[in-house]
Amino acid sequence: MDIKTLPQDLREEVSCPVCTDIYRDPKQLQCLHSFCLQCLKHWHRTSHGRDTIRCPECQALSKVPESGDLKDLPTSFYLNDLIDVLVIKECKSSQVQCGNCDKKSSETSYCFQCCIFYCPECVTGHNIMRNNKDHRVLALKDFQDKELEDMMKRPMHCSKQRHEKEELKYFCKSCATAACQSCVLLDHAGHALVHLEEEAERQKLKMKSLIETLRRNLRVNINIVVQLDENHAKLMKKGEDLKREVQKFVDNLFATVEAKKQAIFETVEKVTRKSLETLAVQKTELERQIKSIQSSLEKADKLLIRNLVKVLPSTAFDII
Repeated sequence: MDIKTLPQDLREEVSCPVCTDIYRDPKQLQCLHSFCLQCLKHWHRTSHGRDTIRCPECQALSKVPESGDLKDLPTSFYLNDLIDVLVIKECKSSQVQCGNCDKKSSETSYCFQCCIFYCPECVTGHNIMRNNKDHRVLALKDFQDKELEDMMKRPMHCSKQRHEKEELKYFCKSCATAACQSCVLLDHAGHALVHLEEEAERQKLKMKSLIETLRRNLRVNINIVVQLDENHAKLMKKGEDLKREVQKFVDNLFATVEAKKQAIFETVEKVTRKSLETLAVQKTELERQIKSIQSSLEKADKLLIRNLVKVLPSTAFDII
């Protein structure tokens, strides 16, 4: 790992998604997500799984090791390296735990051969031992980028009990796990074994091919999404255009009906007015005739009252 490729937010990178604390014994699932061993154990108990464990982050299923113990899941050495880098970068503001006595100190040193942080007391004991005379030990406050890169290139050691000092050199294809020399002799006799670096290169090529396939699929999916967005926009525009056309048709229909209504109203008013005028003329004529009859009746009544009917000529009734 190159120091220049370190994540910008290193603390967030080395924080477990479950407990949100710095990883403790990070274990990796088949989906490549990592979690604290204890977090995975608790999650496995509560999820009622047996032969499989569901990833707390993406919900993908991973096989539980044949031993049934999640501690046998692959250790994320990448995260362990990042955690140590974070420890060194933050050593000026926080104390560092000794890998030998667990004591915390602000004057911690690191041994590149033992791959352990040492407090001042333990590093003194470490340095006086004859077997450690060629070990490279450096105070954390003196670390530069070059030392960080050297530290991240340290060998990976077996996590099995009593194998901790043995370097992982082989990969068992039968068990799909890295193994030290002791593991090969004790647990992988007759299995298909290759050198770890050889398998790492094969996995890198496989990963690159997978990444390229995923990128192609991503581009295809992005194009599909873009096309769907365009279709969505077209459908929205078509829908709006159709609504406008319907609204225009309805408006025109209403306008036509309103015009027809107004025309009918005007015709009705015209006919009604003409009819009323005719009725008025008829009424005037009838009223005139009524007055004339009433006048004649009044004259007749007067003549009767005066007993003048006898002397009236017969033509008087013709007037009536």
